Amino acid sequence: MKKAVLFDFDMTLIDSSHGVTFCLNMVAERFGLEKVERPEVLRTIGYPMEEAMEMLWGSFDPSWTSHYRDHLVPFEYERLIPFAGVRGALEKLRANDVAMAVVSNRRRLLPALSGAGLEGFFSMAVGMEDVGVPKPDPESIYLVLQKLGVSKDRAYFVGDSEVDAIAARNAGIRFIGVTTGGRSPSVLMGEGAMVVLEDLSGIPGVVCPEFCDVPPEQDRGVL
Repeated sequence: MKKAVLFDFDMTLIDSSHGVTFCLNMVAERFGLEKVERPEVLRTIGYPMEEAMEMLWGSFDPSWTSHYRDHLVPFEYERLIPFAGVRGALEKLRANDVAMAVVSNRRRLLPALSGAGLEGFFSMAVGMEDVGVPKPDPESIYLVLQKLGVSKDRAYFVGDSEVDAIAARNAGIRFIGVTTGGRSPSVLMGEGAMVVLEDLSGIPGVVCPEFCDVPPEQDRGVL
């Protein structure tokens, strides 16, 4: 039976932190808010934008997200950088007939994937506008598994944050953590990761052990 790997987007496949920080500071300048630093922003990436802004500024106004989405998104896309090892990992998974999809709390996910040059690897890309509820609600994961025809026991979710880990747990599938988003291995292990990797280059060895010596059903650990 076919396996599937579902990926978070921001800070898992793509380093979006520089672009998001740049655009949030343009919002701050426009509305007289306090400027933010990249380490602060990193802690909020993965949450819906409305929640992220409230986490950063202690309040939220819909005009802030409207300004961001209507005027600033192109500046963010210019600064999207695929993490090292991403393309190689995706190519190995595709060569082994593993179905792949992206599940994100981001809106307008397809243009972001295209801007990063990764759209050709994925059978599906599900963003907030596709299901109406953000992770950690499992609805987006259920939708992908149904469309791909893959059972839960053949599926993995790869992400960098607690939100991703909880979404995988809520959906009843295995979670592989990566530390590219700044979360420590202990945090991701504490949320139920079967394994935590430094980057995506080790994913094929976990999902398809013929690529290396790491079995997919190994005990939890940090690689």
